[in-house]
Amino acid sequence: MSLSTATIAAGIAALTVSGVTIKDVDEIPETVNSRDCPILFPSPDGFVLGGNGEPETGSTTFGAPTTRLWTFNRTYRYVYLHEQAGATRGLKDVIGAMATKVDMIIEAVAEMDLTDVDVMRVNVSDLGVLEAPDGKAFFGCMFEITLRERMNNT
Repeated sequence: MSLSTATIAAGIAALTVSGVTIKDVDEIPETVNSRDCPILFPSPDGFVLGGNGEPETGSTTFGAPTTRLWTFNRTYRYVYLHEQAGATRGLKDVIGAMATKVDMIIEAVAEMDLTDVDVMRVNVSDLGVLEAPDGKAFFGCMFEITLRERMNNT
């Protein structure tokens, strides 16, 4: 596989999490309404957080640059919006259900099966109030998913 942010985003969008809509990078919403939730989508601000790459050690790293085995670690940031703030009495009313969905998302990401891609780490921010792209307040959290991608792994 060669490096492909689009392939990674499509792989995450294809995950199945009961009751959660997962969007691809070309489906980042400009507005989010209550009926859209729960929803997970690539962060419109800092989707790919950079990373680092280096040749793998061992005999497979010799040869032309186009055939050398490389590994890259990159982090992808996602926004999870569970429910619009104010739709119920407060965070205490939704935190149990939200935590359950967060656990389900973590499990789906950990089990993701993409060729030449390994899930290295899944970070979840504090559960609380986030702002949607249109400025509305939602209960939710941020996910930072660090993946190891292998290039020229043939």
